[in-house]
Amino acid sequence: MLIAICLLALAVIILLIINVLRNRRNEEATLGGRGHAIGPSFSPYNTNSENLTGVTSSPEMVLSANPSSYTGAKAGGGAASGVGKLTFIKGDRAQFDLQDLLRASAEVLGSGNLGSSYKALMMDGQTVVVKRFKHMNHVGREDFHEHMRRLGRLDHPNLLPLVAYYYRKEEKLLVVDHVSNGSLATHLYGNDSRLDWPTRLKIVKGVVRGLTYLHVELPSLVTPHGHLKSSNVLLDNSFNPILMDYTLVPVLNSDQLQNIMIVYKSPEYARQGRTTKKTDVWTLGILILEIMTGRFPASYLMQCPGYGSELASWIDSISAGLDGEESDMIFDKEMGDMRGNYEEMRKLTEIGLACCQEELDKRWDLKKVSEEVEKLKARDDD
Repeated sequence: MLIAICLLALAVIILLIINVLRNRRNEEATLGGRGHAIGPSFSPYNTNSENLTGVTSSPEMVLSANPSSYTGAKAGGGAASGVGKLTFIKGDRAQFDLQDLLRASAEVLGSGNLGSSYKALMMDGQTVVVKRFKHMNHVGREDFHEHMRRLGRLDHPNLLPLVAYYYRKEEKLLVVDHVSNGSLATHLYGNDSRLDWPTRLKIVKGVVRGLTYLHVELPSLVTPHGHLKSSNVLLDNSFNPILMDYTLVPVLNSDQLQNIMIVYKSPEYARQGRTTKKTDVWTLGILILEIMTGRFPASYLMQCPGYGSELASWIDSISAGLDGEESDMIFDKEMGDMRGNYEEMRKLTEIGLACCQEELDKRWDLKKVSEEVEKLKARDDD
């Protein structure tokens, strides 16, 4: 009898251990596996270097444990000629095939609502970023190829150009060049970097120029960017901003858009179920206010639809603070000495608030935003 009780107790303990391990694996998969920092996607890069086909056991992060599943994996230029081909946008750069990519030394950069990103060091010395998307399995092959060609025609210093792409019905990869200085969010919230006022103004001007270019070149799209936020603004070594993850709305699954894309958190979508040309302006306004205050509402980046009360209250608090007796208190102290720059800083914050007007007829259009931002100067500007 005693032996039976002991065996039963041992079985219960084993079941509990198995359950704990299973929950831990599920939690790691939900967070993106190894290399993903808990929290917003602007967390510092993970430095673990591994082979791209084995960076993690999480199915959400790995490209494929079986490279042969990428049929016809050879490099190509120009128009796509078949499923399974790594297609390069331009033929004037060193090319590689998908097998080279799978063999490359890689590190996980992170995992977010859109998918996973890896930095890959190729054998020829190129460093690229591979972005694996979760929610693109509804788009057809020809529509996907045509949209990638459209992205490939874009050319602006404040846009991260597309290098190559891969299409399979169950798998979509975009390849871009690696920008070593990290994202704007990393610099806003990291411990080792400070952005002064002239640098922040420079960043805002570059973001506005890149966004304006998208709106001019892609007039048929309602929201030419669609996902503007600080973790999607990279910075080069001179702190020029480079926009990434733009113009993805047309190829993402429509049933997931409101859960993952920033423009679908706008007040007009919450109230009327639609976006407009001014919705990108609203996301720009949020970004400007974030740059000026050094903070943002945590719910803004959560995977949930809707224009939340926390976001509205955050915008209102900035507006009220700007009108208060100690209006300088709303600004991020990391910007440094405000003497000689306060009025320009105040004007930029007012522009951000004008972009965030809930009523569309009161919200500025992008042309007016661009004109007003270009007028601003930092004290040490020429």
